[in-house]
Amino acid sequence: MMLRHLSRDLARRAPAWDTPSKIALGLAIILLILLLTLGFTGPAAIQLPARIGAFGLLVSLQLLFLWANRRDISPYHQAQQHFIAGEYEQARAILERIPESSRISADALVLLGNSYRYLRRFDSSRRALALALEHKPRHHLALFSMGKLNLVAGEYKSARDFFARALEAGAPAIAQFELGQCQYLLRETELAIEQLREVRAHLHEEPGRLMLAAYYLWRLGQGDLPARDQIDAHIQFWRDEADTYRDTPYGAQLKTDVERLSQQREGARAADQ
Repeated sequence: MMLRHLSRDLARRAPAWDTPSKIALGLAIILLILLLTLGFTGPAAIQLPARIGAFGLLVSLQLLFLWANRRDISPYHQAQQHFIAGEYEQARAILERIPESSRISADALVLLGNSYRYLRRFDSSRRALALALEHKPRHHLALFSMGKLNLVAGEYKSARDFFARALEAGAPAIAQFELGQCQYLLRETELAIEQLREVRAHLHEEPGRLMLAAYYLWRLGQGDLPARDQIDAHIQFWRDEADTYRDTPYGAQLKTDVERLSQQREGARAADQ
């Protein structure tokens, strides 16, 4: 019965699988045929071990089917892959098709809200994130995402409060950077210095944010201007961020900071020459 079920599932779904899954399936089928052949026609001493191996391989095939069909199983994970690739419209389209009658997932709502934000559909983003927080008030990613949305809108005090709540709920260091950025933009100098100094030790996997944190601290009279190679490596990230949120208060402010940073870089380069 298991073999018949796998055969039916194989014929229906395998053509849509990715290449690695098809290769793994081909190798597994060859091994299964060898084990079944030995299990029924091989020497008596190895027939039982071969049959046991064939049964174990059938179980492994079921796991392979689950992996290869993962997009069918979870639209959320399919949307997540599109989001990671920067394909926000595709992510939005998938998430909006999830039936309203299904169990509400705060993670899916947050992903939808963030997709809307990158698409500059800010009202839709706020509705999705508010619904996520209605169901899970301490969801740290929802709190962080609402903070980011308010930051983009220039509502820096509200953004600051959401980032603080996100950190209390267990958000990673990136939320502390955003909190320090809000305090910098609000001219809460002492608080901004404290946050940005502290968070630098936790931003090694976020070199672009590490560079901007150093720039903010330099503007506040703390430390040196980031090195030219750091600026050259990461300034485009912030140019793209400013362009993503163009025509918003945050986008305008970020564009100004990027232009100042670029001018300081060119000034330092000219001084060296």
